[in-house]
Amino acid sequence: MAKRERAVRRITAKQKERLNRLAEVLSEFLPLTSNSPRAVTFTTIFKESAISHYLNTRKPKKQALEEGLEKLYRYRKNLPKKIIRKIIPAAISYRKYIRKPLTRKELDNLSACLLELGIDMKEEIESDVVHESIQRITVLPEQLKERLRQHDLDPAISSDPLQLFEDGHFTEAVRKCAERFEDRVSDLSRIEATGRDLVSKAFKEATFIDISQIEPENQSSFVDGYRFLAMGMMAAIRNIFSHGDEERRPPEECFEMILFLNWMFGYLKSD
Repeated sequence: MAKRERAVRRITAKQKERLNRLAEVLSEFLPLTSNSPRAVTFTTIFKESAISHYLNTRKPKKQALEEGLEKLYRYRKNLPKKIIRKIIPAAISYRKYIRKPLTRKELDNLSACLLELGIDMKEEIESDVVHESIQRITVLPEQLKERLRQHDLDPAISSDPLQLFEDGHFTEAVRKCAERFEDRVSDLSRIEATGRDLVSKAFKEATFIDISQIEPENQSSFVDGYRFLAMGMMAAIRNIFSHGDEERRPPEECFEMILFLNWMFGYLKSD
């Protein structure tokens, strides 16, 4: 039987309201969870302090944070500061990645919320350096998401992969697309192989490639080219991204890879 924790703070209705406001502010800082083992999330940060059980990841993000922060505040006297110290640099990095830099105003709001709860980190938070401008933005993520929503995507991409991209998990979206492509080829060909070996064998001939729109004199070259593209995709995208230790790629690059995979899907024959 687990030892019951002893409360170090009393949660009044006013404190509960303030904790909920803190959860609302922090909810924009980081994802709750991620499929990538290298991603820093609220769950990984709580896990480092052996309190991952405070977060119920089956619940919506804001609700999970409200409950988790209440337990953190109720049962751990000094840990809230330690957790915040981990959240801020991770959030600066993550928000830069999704092209939505963390702002000084957001940090000031965080500082104010903490002070209302009797946690004074004002000077410490003021010393955190944030860069609110982004260099070399070709297309903002929201525009990329809208473009994908409006694009004629294969059903294998317009389901889970598109949702991952919508949620800001850009690299994960590409990984899922590549795995779905491999699954489709495996189902079509019934070949006992995976990855590069699978597509190399499956696309030696046009058996599983729809070349009906290709001029007859170009069909042989198209099949060769498609086969080599599929083999390269397996080596350069599917294999690397599925290892889980690949660095997060910029959203623009992930968008381009998804559209390339969508093009590849377009020439696969139906089951």
